[in-house]
Amino acid sequence: MKIRIKLLAHYQQYLPPDCSSSSYETEVPPDARVEDVLAGLPVPLEESVVLVNGRTPQPGQVLREGDVLCLFPAIGGG
Repeated sequence: MKIRIKLLAHYQQYLPPDCSSSSYETEVPPDARVEDVLAGLPVPLEESVVLVNGRTPQPGQVLREGDVLCLFPAIGGG
């Protein structure tokens, strides 16, 4: 099944070389969980905000056809 991965801010450096926008479509197994897809990305996950279709995913959430997995760096402040 196909999902879209969107990388924002300086995470765009991790986009595939042939990508001309901030997102790309990829094929994943039908039972792929958010964690499964994240494990295959070269993004620093411990510093990331992760959203699926604009919402925080539940632990173990299974992705569905057409979902958008968005990652961007967490911004700290004080």
